[in-house]
Amino acid sequence: MPIAVIAVIVPPVNPFRCIPNWQVFALIMALATAPAAAFDQLEIVLGDLQGGGWQAQDMRLHLELADDGQRGDISIAALTLPAPIGAVRGVRLRCNELRLDTPRMRCRGTVEIDQLLDGPLTGAADISRDSVTGALRVQLQGVGLAGGRWELVAETGVGDEWSLQLHGRQVDGHELLALLNRFSPLPGYSLSGILDTDIRAQGNAATLTAVQVELAGEAVRFSNASGTQAAEDLKLALHLDGESKGEDWRGRARIGLDAGALFVDPLYLEFTADHPVRLAGDLHWAGASRRLQLNGVQLDHPGVAQASADIALQFAEAVQLQSIDLDLREARLPGAYLNYIQPWLHGQLGDALETAGRFAGRYRYSADGETALRVELTGLDVVDADERFGFANLHGVVDWANDEAPRTTELHWDSGSLYRLALGAAGLAVVSRGMDFELREPTRIPVLDGQLMIDRLSLREPGSEDMQWRFDGVLTPVSMLAVSSALGWPEFGGQLSGMIPSVEYLDGRLEVGGVLLVRAFDGELTVRNLHLEQPFGRIPRLRADLAIENLDLEALTRTFEFGKIEGRLSGHVSQLYMEAWQPVAFDARFATPEDDRSRHRISQKAVDNLSSLGGGVGGALSRTFLGVFEEFPYDRIGLSCTLENGICRMGGVAPAPNGYYIVKGRLLPPRLDVVGYADRVDWHTLIDRLKAVTLEPSPVVR
Repeated sequence: MPIAVIAVIVPPVNPFRCIPNWQVFALIMALATAPAAAFDQLEIVLGDLQGGGWQAQDMRLHLELADDGQRGDISIAALTLPAPIGAVRGVRLRCNELRLDTPRMRCRGTVEIDQLLDGPLTGAADISRDSVTGALRVQLQGVGLAGGRWELVAETGVGDEWSLQLHGRQVDGHELLALLNRFSPLPGYSLSGILDTDIRAQGNAATLTAVQVELAGEAVRFSNASGTQAAEDLKLALHLDGESKGEDWRGRARIGLDAGALFVDPLYLEFTADHPVRLAGDLHWAGASRRLQLNGVQLDHPGVAQASADIALQFAEAVQLQSIDLDLREARLPGAYLNYIQPWLHGQLGDALETAGRFAGRYRYSADGETALRVELTGLDVVDADERFGFANLHGVVDWANDEAPRTTELHWDSGSLYRLALGAAGLAVVSRGMDFELREPTRIPVLDGQLMIDRLSLREPGSEDMQWRFDGVLTPVSMLAVSSALGWPEFGGQLSGMIPSVEYLDGRLEVGGVLLVRAFDGELTVRNLHLEQPFGRIPRLRADLAIENLDLEALTRTFEFGKIEGRLSGHVSQLYMEAWQPVAFDARFATPEDDRSRHRISQKAVDNLSSLGGGVGGALSRTFLGVFEEFPYDRIGLSCTLENGICRMGGVAPAPNGYYIVKGRLLPPRLDVVGYADRVDWHTLIDRLKAVTLEPSPVVR
């Protein structure tokens, strides 16, 4: 079989640089057809070629000329391309069907590459060129890359127009990320899962003018190095298309999430077939100003929220929100709270709520200074997990903006609670001017069986470190039986009431300027100098001074099953300090008033209980001859405790040999003194003793 071998000596610079490189190949093909009648095979050695940004080593062309058609091979020992592709080795194009003598030259066959992007590559190839128009079409099928199978179709049209289609199936996310990192590094990101992708692009010369991307994924997982972005087992579908006009792009994006979980700090969202998420919107990218406008963005989260928004973002050193106009058509609880509200409240008031109901509204923000919010609440039920507050059937309108125009917010509820104290049906109207809020008119809120009459309520800078508010009102008498029942205390009678001329909150500190008065056990308890820091925080801190006047001991001890004591009791708790409603420090002293003329008697049970509080032995009295007496007269009774660093320094009504008198008896028999000997007692031990003598029945003395 005659063979012609033509060696083409090519200088380092492409001699055909005045015409495109693919035309150089076409010219060689045309020359090769000239001696076709004289030779069965033709081999052309092109040697080394190079052009703008590329270089080929040992390029060869082998043609087989037969009656049934032409076949041929093109081989390149090594090909150097611009980064990030770099070195390509062992390129072989096999044309099983080769047409050179028609207006449309065509090569159909296979392509094999020993090394491309750190691995081999094979596939079916179909390359054709229209010799009249110069249009070139390259199609590769069945190409294995990044764990999947790919198809590529590239076409050039008249002039500099071109198009590209890239289809990938069952692509491995981990291998795809490694491939993408060669082109545009994504440091710190990990990706796994199975992906299908379709990419279509059009351009003119080196300019991309249109693009369309379709991406579908199963069991997709990704995360960044800091852990602020992560996904697990996502099932997603993404569509993105756009067209350019100069530096500007306009297009549309859609994304569907049907399974899995997504975390974008602080939001955490879970998706199921019953609760998928759909997002769609128009995009406008202004290249000169580096501004992205998202118009008509639609959120569809069935059973949770439906909303639309216009958003503007500025891309500088960091992405900045320029404006947002959000129209929330409906949000349903608890889904909207758990998905979109709770994550922003971590560590703050409202981060652990049980919710129900729905709301709708509109929110506007502009970096130029405008902020406005209007929310309509319908049938909201809100209960704090720590029982600090709660409302049932909360409804009304919240209307606010940061300008000086007056706006009115009206809220109503059927029932509520504040620290387990029940609130009745009520409402209030608040007028706002920017960050200043004031009660529009006096209002009454039922509290247990009384009422809190609010004459004035003002609030400034809510939610900020500079927040302050002021309150003036009156608490009409509330049954202490209802209070004790609500707070889980032993039930006792009396009333709680108070004039509250000035309650002020400033710098995280609440101060009560008036006096709270509790009438119980036929006496009075007054609370003064009440200060409360971080009242709705995790660790509220309370300071106060309490005074007790003329309590009836018989009513008091009967309520707490302490044992019977007759007489009166006065005293104080000074410099009380509590954290999370637990005492940390105080100075407490209680004793029989100097002018008390009531009957003074004490039972055996009360004597034993007082003895145990002061470090004595409970039940000791019944083991003496005094056990025959049921009650004893006494002169004075008293007990004191100064709490500091978890230790109570104990005292009584008067000093006694080696101790202190808790009960000092009368001179006439049967005389009984109760003496305490423990002058320092662990606070928790003292509380345990007090619980034991007030909550557990004492044995009967016979």
